[in-house]
Amino acid sequence: MMKQIYIIATLALAFLVGCKSEKKDAQEQAKQIFQIESADEKTGVQRMQVSRIHQEITCKGKKFKLSVERTPNEQLPQVISDMGVFVDNQIKVKITRENGTTLFEKTFTKKDFATHLTEKYLQASVLEGLVFDDVRTPEKKEITLAASVSYPMTDLYVPFTLVVTQDGKLSISKDEDMGEMVSQED
Repeated sequence: MMKQIYIIATLALAFLVGCKSEKKDAQEQAKQIFQIESADEKTGVQRMQVSRIHQEITCKGKKFKLSVERTPNEQLPQVISDMGVFVDNQIKVKITRENGTTLFEKTFTKKDFATHLTEKYLQASVLEGLVFDDVRTPEKKEITLAASVSYPMTDLYVPFTLVVTQDGKLSISKDEDMGEMVSQED
């Protein structure tokens, strides 16, 4: 009888350890997919990875250097969602002309997109990314960028188009070409 209890206890312990290991592996995989760099062990607050992109771009035959840097910003309100608590991001964009002078420079937060989003969506989302739109830029005289505000650790987002004119002026619009990728009423 004692031998049977020992065997059952050993199997139960092995099962529990195996399940915990699978859960931990799934959590690590989600962190990699959604670019989560760290989570505070005491508070559980999660931060996305710092991302730096430097590239040369061309617009109507003119060459520019584009720098995009995404960093978690502890000064912004934390984002609470079904996936946990997150530090929101800021994204610094700098575009310089071929001669080294600055055409455009701005640090974005999701508040820069607030006129296109509901308050409920703003509270549960993060500024996820901003990239050069090499498909739309050649067609125009302006530099076109694409940005997204998303629910953390999901692929649900609202896309935006940012246009920087040759004299450094910015316009932001919700990307209607892609449709709304997520309902803001959720």
